[in-house]
Amino acid sequence: MKALQHAIELGATMYIPATHEQLWEVTQGEKFSFIQSLAVCLEDAVLEKDVQTAMVNLKHLLQRRLDEPNLKAPAIFIRPRNVEMAKHIVDWNLNQTYNGMILPKFNTASLQNWMDILPANLQYMPTLETKEIFDVSHNIELYQALKYDFHKTLCLRIGGNDLLSCLNLRRPKNTTIYQTPVGLLISQLAGLFIPNGFQLSSPVCEHFENIHLLKQEIEQDMNNGIYTKTAIHPKQIEHIHQSFQVQAEEFQEAQLILAHDAKSVFKSHGSMIEPATHKNWAEMILLRYKTFGLVKPQHMAKSV
Repeated sequence: MKALQHAIELGATMYIPATHEQLWEVTQGEKFSFIQSLAVCLEDAVLEKDVQTAMVNLKHLLQRRLDEPNLKAPAIFIRPRNVEMAKHIVDWNLNQTYNGMILPKFNTASLQNWMDILPANLQYMPTLETKEIFDVSHNIELYQALKYDFHKTLCLRIGGNDLLSCLNLRRPKNTTIYQTPVGLLISQLAGLFIPNGFQLSSPVCEHFENIHLLKQEIEQDMNNGIYTKTAIHPKQIEHIHQSFQVQAEEFQEAQLILAHDAKSVFKSHGSMIEPATHKNWAEMILLRYKTFGLVKPQHMAKSV
């Protein structure tokens, strides 16, 4: 499988249980052509009594992907239940048929166990979702261990619901994750990991009928430097991708900032711009543009 170069290429990663009746059609991009990445889940989305069925389904899926390769299919990541299950999947020797794994309940205590069994040809997305993630000193130790020992990290996924569960909470139906205690934690994680070269994936918004809430939350995600998000329902995906599109004004300013002959300071659309401090922002704008394109003018959006 072709490795992703940046977490932004994930777009909205939709979770699908390995017991799903249309697992093949969904993972091939036949059912939802707009999906860019999928997580085939054998953890929370699968009941204990269905684990064996899920494992059989997954093995059949990977064997069929080996026999019927499709370069246009979404990126596929497997979410095992634990380290032991991950080793079992790795031992099937079908690792060339999927992009990588999502590592649940990841912290400093489990890092070495994961390192011992994971092959080097895959990409990994550790999930920060245990009570230890509320401890700043733990997170500093974790980032140092990841930086020096765990080199295949595509991004770190933030498990919002599990973190809320640590506080005996559930996300209210009319508030974003940022209006809960986990919101402050997300900002802290962004401030620690992003400057040190790691990307983050923001939590799922499980109230999938409330698209306005979803868009509010994505705006706050981006204000924290996070440009990929977990999806729980297909109807969320296009809204997430549209939210990552770039405004024409932003695109123009990014080009001006990155121009080889850019002035040290200049004004644009009523703002002062300094390429020395705005370069990273401009590079992210161009990456978003490459991945999701420009926001369509309002009259065009209505006519489509």
